[in-house]
Amino acid sequence: MYHKVAENIIQAILANKYSDKLPTEKELVEEYQVSRNTIRKALDVVFAHGLLRRVRGSGYYIIKRPLQSQTVLNLSIGFDKNSMVSGGPLKSKVVKFDTIQADENLAQWGNVAIDTRVYRVIRLRYLKDHLYSLEESYFPREVVPFLSKESVQSSIFSFLRDAYQMTGSTSENYVHVNKLDEWQADLIGWQQGERILCLDGINYLVNGKVFNFSRTYFVYDNLALYYHTQNIDL
Repeated sequence: MYHKVAENIIQAILANKYSDKLPTEKELVEEYQVSRNTIRKALDVVFAHGLLRRVRGSGYYIIKRPLQSQTVLNLSIGFDKNSMVSGGPLKSKVVKFDTIQADENLAQWGNVAIDTRVYRVIRLRYLKDHLYSLEESYFPREVVPFLSKESVQSSIFSFLRDAYQMTGSTSENYVHVNKLDEWQADLIGWQQGERILCLDGINYLVNGKVFNFSRTYFVYDNLALYYHTQNIDL
């Protein structure tokens, strides 16, 4: 339950529903009709995603974006970060949805066994009717029981949580620059061999199994990357 509340609060922040400060815990309890403990767990999630500052005795304040970029991708959001970009949510156009077997390269990329059967989902994603990214995602079928054509039209992570109570535990993310293959270049209207900013992600369940791995190719102009850290005394 608290994961859903946290997602709603994150979406509200990204949509600028709160100008400076979150409502009090009591007000959030009334708004979402959940317990105070659920709200506190949800706020811990939102804080970990780098969207809030805690001020003792005063509450939670929204972290303001200092950059001029109108589009900020928050890398501190571990799962489904592309649906939570500022100005979103994103809309999807599904280019390919099928099942394939992982070859050696795909298995190494996704930390799965060779010949693992995976759902393949390739989508063009749009922000306010402008092409934002090309997304190439894979879901091992031994872990993800079922995906439908309807479920891959929007947030697949939300579908998995709602349908199977499947939520991620940890994620590994790598930002790098990659050369476009011919099919990728054709889809986004670029030239083959052009370099593009990419984000690779591998997402794990609490039992350590991979339930998703993906690569996102960012097309949108004026994109900024943001991440949040907490200081640890050593």
